Parts: sequence; C-alpha cells; structure tokens
Amino acid sequence: MFNGKGFQARVICIVFGMLVLAGCVGLSDIEEIDQAQLQRDAVLPDPAISLQSCPVFDQGLVKAMPLPPINDRDGCGHPSPYLVQGWDGAYPVRFSSDAKLNCVMMTQLYRFFTEEVQPLAQKHLGQPVSDIQVAASYACRTRNSKKGAKISEHARLNAFDVSAMTFADGKVVNVEEDWHSYSKKGKFLRSFNRASCKYFTTVIGPGGDKYHQDHIHLDHGKHGRKGTWRLCQ
Repeated sequence: MFNGKGFQARVICIVFGMLVLAGCVGLSDIEEIDQAQLQRDAVLPDPAISLQSCPVFDQGLVKAMPLPPINDRDGCGHPSPYLVQGWDGAYPVRFSSDAKLNCVMMTQLYRFFTEEVQPLAQKHLGQPVSDIQVAASYACRTRNSKKGAKISEHARLNAFDVSAMTFADGKVVNVEEDWHSYSKKGKFLRSFNRASCKYFTTVIGPGGDKYHQDHIHLDHGKHGRKGTWRLCQ
C-alpha cells in the first residue's frame, strides 16, 4: 500500500543528503594543507632584498614611496618602511587606502597578485582584480589586539589584511559576504586563500578563527625553531 507521508519523508531525506554532500564537495577547496606540501610550494622572498635595496621599488614595479624609519613604542616599526598605493603593469591594482609595508611584504604581495591572483580572477570571474580593499597594514598593537599577547606582524609592517576586491567590470567580492558561498565569488576567495599560502608564512581567513571572519590576513612572520613553519588557515 502506498504511504504518501512515508514517501514524502524519504524524498526529503534524499534531497537533504544531496545538499549536504554538495556542500561538502563545494568546500573541499579549503581543507587543511600538509606542512610538507606548504614547504615544497613556498615562494621565498627575493634574496636581493635588504634595508638598502628593494628591487620591486627600484625597478618601478610598484607605486610606492620610501618613508623615514618608524620607531614607535613597544618595538613597533621598521627601519625601511614604504607607503604603498598599488602597482601598474598589465593589470594595474589600486589600494583603497595607502598601506605601510616593509619591502618583503610589498614584494610578496606584488608577486602573489601578478602570478596567482590575476589568473585565478580570470578563471573564476572572467575579469582581473583592479582594486583591493585594505582592512589593515601597519598598526602598533598586539596579535588580535589582545592584552598581554605577542606583538603583531602588523606592528612590524609585515602584514596586510584584505576585506574585499573589486574587478575590472565593477564586480565586488567581499570576504565576509562571499567566503561561504558556493558561487564563483566564493570559489575565487577560497582559491585566493590557498594560493596565498605559497607566498606568505601566515594566512588566516574566515576558516581560521573568530578574529578573521571579515578579512584574509597575510603576513611573513617567522614561525617555529627555524622560522620557516607556515600557518595556512
């Protein structure tokens, strides 16, 4: 005998199961990456960088200007800081606000966007990134602004936070709004997050902790005994 209610319940269960499975597949691109793989894929900073030399600036590849040494309280600052506005080239990128960075971070950002982000943007959304919404760069504070915590890489001009990106056609991808989406925007953001782990020693996005739900944090701090361990979340 046909049981309408039982059949309906089974259909609901099957559909729910398919949605759950689809969700798992859709977010498989944010699974944890093995440390050995992170080490193999690492794109290391230009060895020519020094306090006296910053090749990407010297060659005019970035739109930036050198600043006087920053020596703030509690060890904050850097002896060779730069005020960065973005860069030109085949796919120019502008920052929403000027960012204070050291040469390593400026260089890694330029390389990351040029070598990885723009191809990913074309792949997922068919347009290059034209603008970056800067959530934070230099800030003299502790990690996550917690009292008693270690000094943040932001305090060393060694960190950069991205909250959104605008594309050449005006489309906006917002970290807080689009990260968990199964759309092209969400896939782009998660691909961005994973690709950035090759260029930065610390990457924390909405999949990391409660402090990074509305932005992706990138820095080049030293972790572990040898200073080469990488955190990718």
